[in-house]
Amino acid sequence: MDDYDIMYLLEKGALPGLQPVKKGAIYMLKGFSVTAEAVKDHIKHGDPLQFVEVRHNHKHDWSLFKVRGAVRFEIDTVEQHLAEIPHDRPIVVLSDCPGEENSVRTAQTLEKLGWNDVHILTRGFDAYLEAGLPVEPSTKDLSAARIMLL
Repeated sequence: MDDYDIMYLLEKGALPGLQPVKKGAIYMLKGFSVTAEAVKDHIKHGDPLQFVEVRHNHKHDWSLFKVRGAVRFEIDTVEQHLAEIPHDRPIVVLSDCPGEENSVRTAQTLEKLGWNDVHILTRGFDAYLEAGLPVEPSTKDLSAARIMLL
């Protein structure tokens, strides 16, 4: 489903209670998941997005890459990172965890604390990587031990 399908359904009243939020050239629906392809379109159009990457405690220290520019933290520590998350742009929450439970919990926490344009990336970090979206090293010093694990 693309933006035109969503707008058509909204106009026909098939999605009662939902309001589109226009961000640049792309529409997002508040509280909805977003696909990696939609994120790619946003980036292509120069729309500012803030990524929030949630990691399992045991994976946080060993991952080699993260989403470029992402605020990254371990599960259940969102409250410690609130100052790093802006209010003036859409927030895309993603996780490397199976399923989307941790992303949903983080997005719900942000919404309860006052963020009003929060979305969950469908299929998380895997979908982000498969779409060829930009990554950066997770730390400034990638140790040889971490690289050897690959």
